[in-house]
Amino acid sequence: MDPLTASLMAIGSGSAAGLRPYFTVLALGIAGLAIPDTAPEMISSAARQIPESITNPWVLGICAVLAIGEAGVDKIPFLNLSMESISVWLRPIFGALVGIGLGANSGVEVAILTGLLGAGSALSVSLGKSSVTAATNVVPEPITQWIRSLIEDFGALILVFAAVLLPVLAAALGLAAVLIGFFLYRMFRKVYRAMKNRFGSVKEHQAAAQAARQAQAQAGEKNSATQTLRRLAAGADPSRQPPSGTSS
Repeated sequence: MDPLTASLMAIGSGSAAGLRPYFTVLALGIAGLAIPDTAPEMISSAARQIPESITNPWVLGICAVLAIGEAGVDKIPFLNLSMESISVWLRPIFGALVGIGLGANSGVEVAILTGLLGAGSALSVSLGKSSVTAATNVVPEPITQWIRSLIEDFGALILVFAAVLLPVLAAALGLAAVLIGFFLYRMFRKVYRAMKNRFGSVKEHQAAAQAARQAQAQAGEKNSATQTLRRLAAGADPSRQPPSGTSS
């Protein structure tokens, strides 16, 4: 595969790893095994670029279990925030490893480039995801967690399969995801940093988020998820209630 295509695949798969790293490896491995050599040249060429380390049955089995567990935990308020303290930096590592594997057949220089592209894409998306996860943990109702998590599930699905079927589209979607991730991180960075720096256990996460929700309820008006997110995006302290008589 030419270096350009490997780079495009690295951006798409790296962005997917920024959302769901284990699912990204699992989907790429399945694609590498399932796509036959008789497929259209562009698709079969991309499938051949997937390294054997990813298509290894043991790797796929482990990633399948981890992907299911990650997707499930990510939908549980408070617990997902604890998982984020590790995953936010683990996802760029997966993005780098996948990128290196995709570019390995094109030479060391290309492998380094694709590794950096995969890591950089995953990092921006990962920071955005963690910031939104922290923000949605203090909204009045838990359904927002499910909506956010399902959007991330489908986003990773689209990105990783586009990386194999249409690398140009995958790179375009990946770059869009990088920009969105950076924008969300800038928007909710105070919430993310507050949650990350102040609390170190699930119980503390839970107590802090519950206190914030109770503070919202005591403010005199019911705050919707949208209103709460707008207040947090405006720089409000997630651990403090809004001023009395306000709704956003």
